[in-house]
Amino acid sequence: MKALKWYAPYNVKIEEAEEPEIVEETDAIIRTTLAGICGTDLHVYRGHVQIVPGNILGHEFVGIVEKIGRNVKNFEVGDRVVVSCWIADGTCWYCKNGFYTQCNKINIFGLGPLYGEEYPGAHAELVRVPNADLLLFKIPSEVEDEKVFALSDGLPASYAGIVEGNFKPGYSVAVLGFGPIGAMAAMCAKSLGAGKIFAVDIDEERLKLARELGFTSINSKEVDASEEIRNYTEGRGADLVVEAIGASEEVIKKAIELVRRKGTVSVVGMHVHDYNMPVGQLWVTEKRLVFVIGDTIKYRNELIELIKNNRIDISKIISHRIKLEEAPHGYEIFDKKKSFKVVIKP
Repeated sequence: MKALKWYAPYNVKIEEAEEPEIVEETDAIIRTTLAGICGTDLHVYRGHVQIVPGNILGHEFVGIVEKIGRNVKNFEVGDRVVVSCWIADGTCWYCKNGFYTQCNKINIFGLGPLYGEEYPGAHAELVRVPNADLLLFKIPSEVEDEKVFALSDGLPASYAGIVEGNFKPGYSVAVLGFGPIGAMAAMCAKSLGAGKIFAVDIDEERLKLARELGFTSINSKEVDASEEIRNYTEGRGADLVVEAIGASEEVIKKAIELVRRKGTVSVVGMHVHDYNMPVGQLWVTEKRLVFVIGDTIKYRNELIELIKNNRIDISKIISHRIKLEEAPHGYEIFDKKKSFKVVIKP
């Protein structure tokens, strides 16, 4: 089969790979029909997360069940499914309490041996999925792949950024960083009845999309975003801020500036370093800081209802549709911000 393999920073290639087989009788083999290139993939692409040269990338995907192990009870060959990017066992204390992203054996597709056992990624024609009865979710026949693929990863992260951020209908929501995660967070906020929704970024093309989707855009390179949001909120600041950039201390501190006293900053952006935080300021203002990964297994049922009822349409953020053979180019344009959301159709 064809697959996208990582060899060094910015060096990925489409090559032949061995087809996956059933290893455990709880496995399924999925034929990928649509896969997204996610911001997390870029961390690997750039070499910020070290994996083994030759590993297959990708973790956000949907597909068709090709084979199943004898102990898979809930799925059949031919089922259309979305796959949780997070691999959990379903048996530990965390899983039993609904905290699947904190499973004692947590893993993720396409990040090599970062979490232990290597699970080859989704930017390939076929993918082995362990614990199939837990990780797979049937796609309703009326729902197209493009409307559901991000349910594998990005959409639950965005949704969790809202619902785990003490959100209430009517709240003003500021999204710091209007990339794919930020855009989906804004969509989720709207679907749940938010009041004013602000898209804060420095990229005018991304802000143009925000306006097209019905959100208030703020170019923080041209104006003071904190002051601008206070002007809209009677001097308070946003009720909830979703930090959707990650990677630096500065963005979290900026998010803290944007939120009102006793408001919440929901950190969805990926962070891998420890920072010096303004704890004194947080204490005095009683601002809350929550960190969110996003859990497909936990949120997929409520999200699929929002998708089926057209309250969330993630297909609107797809800018490029490419073939698997074009995946190296897809990574390049996504890395250089020449695309918004790239999807691969093997």
